[in-house]
Amino acid sequence: MRRVDLSIIIPAKNEGKRLGKTLDELSAYLKKTNLGTVEVLVVAAGKDNTVEVADSKRPLFDAYKVLKDIQKPGKGAAVKYAMPKASGQYRLFMDADLATPLHHLETLQEYINSGSDVIIGVRNLSSSHTGLRKFISNFGNFLVRLLLGLKIHDTQCGFKAFRADVAKDVFDKQRILGWGFDMEVLAIAHSRGNTIETISIHDWRDVAGGTFNNVAVTGAISTFKDLLKIKWNLISGKYKRS
Repeated sequence: MRRVDLSIIIPAKNEGKRLGKTLDELSAYLKKTNLGTVEVLVVAAGKDNTVEVADSKRPLFDAYKVLKDIQKPGKGAAVKYAMPKASGQYRLFMDADLATPLHHLETLQEYINSGSDVIIGVRNLSSSHTGLRKFISNFGNFLVRLLLGLKIHDTQCGFKAFRADVAKDVFDKQRILGWGFDMEVLAIAHSRGNTIETISIHDWRDVAGGTFNNVAVTGAISTFKDLLKIKWNLISGKYKRS
């Protein structure tokens, strides 16, 4: 069986309007860029035509899976579901809207070549966000640094990669399936002694049609509750190896 160097996981719920363009751009990018053998996994769900769009793009990729039978809601659930089904030596999850431009995959490749444990995108929240979202993001990340000991100024960027063995270790212990799962998987990785490398996503863009602005306050409350759960799980040893 041919070795897969990189798995790219794309959670896509009700993304029918944007997913086709994203997969077209990703296919074109992979054809012109040497990232080794890459597989793409789309976790497709929702009440629109996301599943149909995902299925229609199979011919664009040499290795491609559409995961449709996920039972639990939430982006965290989608990523947790897809990780063990990926075959790559490294496993990246990224957003379906390409808010993080694809050229950052080349920087990711440099860290992969050096054998890094975890590689994540980090945005400049002072310039990438405005208004209420900016305040919520900055304050939330301050609390993350304070409570979880993560020296990271942005835990929520949808661009994170894990070496295969680290992915298995971390996602086996993941418990949070909603907004706060990014914080949790980084906290687990950090508690295991894994190094977390960061890529500056200076050109991250807020793509029109997202859902965060519509649920900013409720999302912030949910994430804060998740943060407290993560802190308790760390204290009580629930993330320790069996």
